[in-house]
Amino acid sequence: MHTSEMLKLLGLSKKEEKILLSLQSGVDTPLLLARATKVSRTAIYAILKNLKERGLAHSHITNGKKHWTLTSEHEIEEVLCAAKRILLKIPEGRDEVHGLSDATLVVHRGQEAIRKVLGELLFAHKNERFYALIGDYAAGRWNQIFSLQETNRFNRALKKNNIIAEMIVQEGVLERQARELGVVWARDFEGRTARTNTIDSAYFAHAGQVFIFKRSIYLMALGEELVIEIRNSEIQKMLLMFMKFIQDNSRIIDTNALLRQVIAQMEETKK
Repeated sequence: MHTSEMLKLLGLSKKEEKILLSLQSGVDTPLLLARATKVSRTAIYAILKNLKERGLAHSHITNGKKHWTLTSEHEIEEVLCAAKRILLKIPEGRDEVHGLSDATLVVHRGQEAIRKVLGELLFAHKNERFYALIGDYAAGRWNQIFSLQETNRFNRALKKNNIIAEMIVQEGVLERQARELGVVWARDFEGRTARTNTIDSAYFAHAGQVFIFKRSIYLMALGEELVIEIRNSEIQKMLLMFMKFIQDNSRIIDTNALLRQVIAQMEETKK
């Protein structure tokens, strides 16, 4: 798309386009803008005021003279994102960046946005197998955002949609979660995994968590109420190789048998 066609998306008039492009090239005073664009000085003052109100240009005074420039890249990006959000009805807490190839990055911020993306995940990845990485800190952050009832519903929905995990977990995290969250949690979690590998706690000095599906990666920092969704084949291949390396160099455990044993112990304690 040519620059002029892209500027039409901003709803600019022909004169406004000329002024904006001149600002882009470094012309910075009303007098010089008038000479460069053949637009009257009176019209230029009105246009500059309009561009400033729309967040596309700003002024500063140097040696007693007012100069004009485009606003910063970040500020213009905010203006464009706000317009896109309104036009496409994108909910608050979700921002998208599209790459030049097959890449898409979506940033989900806030509890409402996180609940939405994880709910969508349940339907977008039916009958898929995915990798998951989780330790004590990440599990704790999850439990701060989601109630036990919400977590149990999530686990049941994963099983109902035949979404099966290959997990890499911190040593002992499943037993600790079962004893903290109870028998119902353990029963709902049982049957969710096809393979679980456990590694030393030294590798979990963070609260990050990751889900890696066939077409999407979800990097989670739930303590900061942040989920970064990435769709890019090369990044995905890289992370899958990392996960495979960890699996090949760590201890595999039978999660389902482990949880059944913990459930039996907790039920025996209740007697």
